[in-house]
Amino acid sequence: MPRAFTSRSLYVSVAIALSTLFILVATLHSAGNELVGSWSFALTSGYAALAELFQNLLLFIPLGASLALAGVRPLRAVAIGAALSFSVEFLQQWIPGRDPSVGDIVCNTVSTGVGMALVVGGPRLLWIPAARAARQALGLAAVAVLVWYSTGLVLRPVLPEPPYRDFWTPDWDFWGHYRGKVISARLGGVTLRQDTLDEGQFLLKTGQALQVTTIASSRPPGREAPLVALVDEQDTKVLVFFVYGADLGVRYHMKAIELTLENVDLRFRGALAHVAPKDTFVAQIWRGENRICLSLNSARRCGFGYTIGDGWKLIFYPAHFPAWLNGLLNMMWLAGWMVGVGWWSGKATLGKATVLGAAAIVLPVVALVIVPMMTGLKPTPISEWLGAILGLGAGIAASRRFRVPRRFGIPVR
Repeated sequence: MPRAFTSRSLYVSVAIALSTLFILVATLHSAGNELVGSWSFALTSGYAALAELFQNLLLFIPLGASLALAGVRPLRAVAIGAALSFSVEFLQQWIPGRDPSVGDIVCNTVSTGVGMALVVGGPRLLWIPAARAARQALGLAAVAVLVWYSTGLVLRPVLPEPPYRDFWTPDWDFWGHYRGKVISARLGGVTLRQDTLDEGQFLLKTGQALQVTTIASSRPPGREAPLVALVDEQDTKVLVFFVYGADLGVRYHMKAIELTLENVDLRFRGALAHVAPKDTFVAQIWRGENRICLSLNSARRCGFGYTIGDGWKLIFYPAHFPAWLNGLLNMMWLAGWMVGVGWWSGKATLGKATVLGAAAIVLPVVALVIVPMMTGLKPTPISEWLGAILGLGAGIAASRRFRVPRRFGIPVR
């Protein structure tokens, strides 16, 4: 018993340390060049306000859960979360680009409480009678399908009515400034002259290409640096054609931006890898038969678009992550939704609720096929199918492996 207790204590201590380290890394790094200094008293604000609200509500959950596993009393655990949150917000006054906020402290404190509640009350949601397990499995499956469907809707292009104004290598807040020089730009058959356009809206609808001829900068930009951008009369960024490092990318206006979720982009990875400083290159974007196409000189790729697995990026989009890591996180996003469905479906089959349990499995599987067709997302790739299957299988296997703890006295039949 002492050895088991020591081992468990070690794991819990490591969990507390890692969750605290994650919070410090996420909140105390520089995010700009200027000191904000003054405190914000809004619950959330900014161009990605809703995304940041979700981030703050999720950030302290691991800490709260770890403190609960360590046996810390709920009120004390919440106080620890609040104190840590106040500390990092206080320090942000001297970190460039950070915005100290009372709203963040509130969200982080709530987040700690949620993590604590998941550990304290979670077992009574996991080990339940078969009939209730079937209903919960079906309910979670329906929520997952709703989230996937909403992902497709908010990632659709929303193109405001023209006229538009075109900007070449603009120097905007929260964007990089491309140090190269745009020589010419053409939208379909129209030569752009940094003036008002009347026909800009056809870009993503009829296959007309935006072509930009540029002299490369002396070094790759460290963040998204626009080459050419189309902006409407209300300063809405309709389309931004940019360079980030060696990547060529595009962002277009979508419902997610209006909802203040993260602005997710499409990228031709490594397109400029062989472009030397001061070289002249020709970059293009157009709507092809197979979704968005991007090209740089003779290199061309089509099929750019979003999938169900990209939903997590609407909450937190790390633009610097490599493609393989983004793909892995897409898999984990699908797996995360399906673990709970598998767990409760597995519990349902231990009783007489097999029909509802089976329906809970079938519903998201069918949705992975139908939702992309209904919303304009790309067909669900094999990697994301694999993530969903692994999550479902892991949930079912765990439900069979871990039986009802005796202290709950919950019948399974």
